[in-house]
Amino acid sequence: MLPRTIEWADGRIALVDQTALPALEVITVGTVDELVDAIHRLVVRGAPALGAAGALGVALAARTLSGPDLDAAAARLAAARPTAVNLAVGVRRALAAAPAGPDAVLAAAQAVLAEDSAACRAIGRRGADLLAQLCGPGPLRLHTHCNAGALATTEWGTALGVVRSLHETGRVAYVVVDETRPLLQAPASPRSSWRRSACRTGSSSTARGRR
Repeated sequence: MLPRTIEWADGRIALVDQTALPALEVITVGTVDELVDAIHRLVVRGAPALGAAGALGVALAARTLSGPDLDAAAARLAAARPTAVNLAVGVRRALAAAPAGPDAVLAAAQAVLAEDSAACRAIGRRGADLLAQLCGPGPLRLHTHCNAGALATTEWGTALGVVRSLHETGRVAYVVVDETRPLLQAPASPRSSWRRSACRTGSSSTARGRR
């Protein structure tokens, strides 16, 4: 069973460290500064995962800050990855609960995680059914590109969630992965290959590395 990419754990935020792959390492952060650093270093990445990080980051800040200080911490989180729309959305959702207190902020943040998990599993089921309708019952030979698996979300994945749903019913022959990743993660494509191996789906990686 794969750990969740991001979750709240004993007043801290637990993250699968994506810079350590293919080794599986979980780190925890306990301050906004540490979370911003983790986002900058690409410890956590992927739009849905960043949305969850933003929401949980506000929950973390709300335990010790309020008013303008909390607003400033939230602004720093939202700016940690300016192009990540989900990050800012997660921050805003959690911050909107601040008038009701830190417990309400945490509940709002955890709702972001729960909604992402439910949405990804729904995508997986619908996508698997659609591919069965279009391509037959399988086993299917699949091709995927980009970071669209569990590590980009909270636990299941979007496009790779479809692959996992198919795999659960024995309808995957193999998966071809070709992607370009920062931090010289290709050509081995460890993130996608790690997800494949963790789910015990056959895979072949063909990718170009980029620093």
